Amino acid sequence: MTASTSTKADRRAAICDAVFELLGEVGYDRMTMDAVAARARASKATIYRGWPSKPELVMEAVEHRFGGAVEPPDTGSLRGDLHAQLSAVCAAAEGADGAVFTGLLTAATHNAELAECMFRCAYSTKHGMYESMLRRAAERGEVAPGTSAELLHEVLHAMVTSRRMWQNGPLDQAFVEHLVDGVLIPILTRS
Repeated sequence: MTASTSTKADRRAAICDAVFELLGEVGYDRMTMDAVAARARASKATIYRGWPSKPELVMEAVEHRFGGAVEPPDTGSLRGDLHAQLSAVCAAAEGADGAVFTGLLTAATHNAELAECMFRCAYSTKHGMYESMLRRAAERGEVAPGTSAELLHEVLHAMVTSRRMWQNGPLDQAFVEHLVDGVLIPILTRS
């Protein structure tokens, strides 16, 4: 990596960090591209040249913060993999990042471009992880081949999101165990 490339990467990281700070402070609707420029000590031209729209800027900030596609945990059992993955998801959702993410999901309900960006980041880029997890489980004989990764992903995402949004209980290990043993395993292993 050259010094110029490193400087560009550092500049983009600073801009993404500024986006997340502002989302936490004022929310999506009140965050402006100009405020991001000021917070990141970047020119407005830099912001607008790098990102054609606020949803795209937010998308990059979310990807910077949470990364793109990730490898699923491999504990040797479906239950262990689900427990490890769900524990990581709940830990992230329980903190300040979870509050920002919840705010973005709420804003996405009335902004189609943001909704598409959030779907790509929170769902599409993560979906392969669930496919890999279930493929390994099928190879071990824990689930039938072809068990729906779509169903697993939708149910897991919906349960965590609704609990976070409604704040009707902690996203703790008791919740993880309930969701894995009482909901996900029964759904995935039904004949």
